[in-house]
Parts: sequence; C-alpha cells; structure tokens
Amino acid sequence: MKRQILAAGAAVGFALAGMAPAALAEVPMTLNAGVAHWYFASDRDLQDMNSPWAGLEWAFNDNWAAEVSFAQDDANNENVPGTNTEVTLANLGMKYYSGSYIGDGGRLRPYAVLGAGYFSTDPNNFGAEKNEDTTVNAGLGVRWMMTSRFGASLDARTVYNVDKSNNDTIAYLGLNYYLGRVTPVAPPAPTACADEDGDGVCDEVDACLGTPAGTRVDATGCPLPVAQVASIKLKVNFAFDSSVVQEQYFTDLGELAKFLKRFDQVDVSIDGHTDSVGADTYNQQLSQRRAQAVVDMLVKTYGIDASRLKAVGYGESQPVASNDTAEGRAENRRVMASLEVEYSE
Repeated sequence: MKRQILAAGAAVGFALAGMAPAALAEVPMTLNAGVAHWYFASDRDLQDMNSPWAGLEWAFNDNWAAEVSFAQDDANNENVPGTNTEVTLANLGMKYYSGSYIGDGGRLRPYAVLGAGYFSTDPNNFGAEKNEDTTVNAGLGVRWMMTSRFGASLDARTVYNVDKSNNDTIAYLGLNYYLGRVTPVAPPAPTACADEDGDGVCDEVDACLGTPAGTRVDATGCPLPVAQVASIKLKVNFAFDSSVVQEQYFTDLGELAKFLKRFDQVDVSIDGHTDSVGADTYNQQLSQRRAQAVVDMLVKTYGIDASRLKAVGYGESQPVASNDTAEGRAENRRVMASLEVEYSE
C-alpha cells in the first residue's frame, strides 16, 4: 500500500508538472506528502507505527484552505504476534493559517486544523473482522516556508473515533509545494476617462465642457482667472520756485483718481522733486510742498481717502535731467507717482 500512495502522489505531480506555468500560477493548490507517526489507543492492541501519507489543499484565501489527506499502512498486532492490521485513514477538513501565501522564503505559517474522516482496521489474522468507523480530528501545526513555494510542515492531531469512543493521536511530518500565486497582484492600470475638450478633467465631473484648447482650468474643468496687470504713471511739472499745480495736469490727476477708485485697496506714494537751484534745505521743503499739493488736490477735488496717499519730498537728490540747462532744470521740477496692480477677471 505504501507503493500505491507514492504512485498516486507521483501521478498527481507529473500531471501538474505538465500544465503551463502560467496556468499553475492561478491554481491555489498545495501538494503535501510525508510520514505520519501513529499513537494508537490502548484498546486497539496495535503497536505504534510510521506510515506514508499524501494530501492536497485548496486555498480559498490567505487564511482558509480545504484539505484532503490519505494515510495507510500495516500495524503489528500486540495480542497476536506475527500478524498485522491494515490501518486506513482518509480525512477531509479545513485549515486556518496565520500569514500569507504571498511572500519570500524564511516564513513561519502557524495553522489550526479541524476535520472529519473515514477510519478502517482490517486484520489479516484468521477470524478477525474489518472495522469501518467515522472520526473527527483537530490539531495544531506550523509550516516553514523555505522558499516562496516549497515548505515543510509538522502538526499533531487528536483523532476521535465516533463509533468506538476512543482517541488516537497522529503526528504528521511533511513536505509541501504550493502551486498558486506567490507575488502580489499588480493593481489594474487606471482606465482613461472621456475628456472631450482635452483639458485634463473627465467629462463626468467637468462643469465647463468645451473650454478652448490651452485654457488653464481648475479641478472642475472651468477656466482659471487670467492674471492681468494695470499700471499708471503721473508726472506733474512745476514752475520755478512754485508748488502750484498747473491746470494742464488736472486731466492726468483725474486719471490717477479713477485708477485709485477702481483699485481701492492700493496706496500710493506721491514723490516731490526740485532742481539744484537754491539751498538743499530749502529745496527739500519745496519738494515736500509740491508733493503735498498733489495729495491735497486728489483728496479735495477727486475724493481720494487721504490715508491712501503719502507725500514724500526728495529735494534735488534725484534729478532725471542735467541741472546745467534750463530745459533740464524744468524736467527736474516735478512730482511723480507710479502704480502697477495685478488683478484677475
């Protein structure tokens, strides 16, 4: 009978070896074979023995697997020397593993087993009867994964004979070869969504379908505000030794006032300057009066809040033309203001 068990195991092995590797990778099956040591109940009058065993497991997931196993051999009869009894045990059960089938070698996978089976004893001595009984069994074991597929296992089980009300104990030592997948399944590649306007936002969440090509959009597919820049410059020139704003600059001051009203969070510095004629101290004071004259007109005539305006006199320190000529000195007698604002529409 040992030869029959070994032959059956070899036949299963060769059949599976003939399958394509890709197909084997999808079969969550473990081939088991080894030696079982039997500790018989005392009322059986059988000597403890070793027998071959073979089995198959089918994994439902990382933790649960169904098991079928078969063991058979001859045990010596203690009460009739020179005779023996053929002992057969076929089991069907479930195993619960700790740890995953996925991974490299060098892993321990403890497990518990619970099952039921068919147990028979068939003595070869004259006049003895064959017995066929139902059993239930439970036990604990561990599988040592030497590689990602190949392992060795050891477990001990109590086998309770329902019909005879006695217990046998069996220790299973085996080698295991797992045929299923041992590497994680790659996550599925993301599927491309419909994007009619090509803005990078799927149509199903695009709140602004049909945006023109190249338009910058937000997460809902709607155009982002386009940043724009508005700027204005003011230049008011003055007569020699004067801080009176001449009428020809009223229009320019009105344009600056409109700009300030449009962008009402912006403050501005009004900068006054002089030519080099006269004492530095006097020119500093004159440049301040010129800057203040422009501020006063923006406040009183155009209604700009005084807190947004700052008059600063620089005297003759920042000329924009040569003070050696009348024309250059006329250019330097000035008030300047410059604003640049970035905004979105």
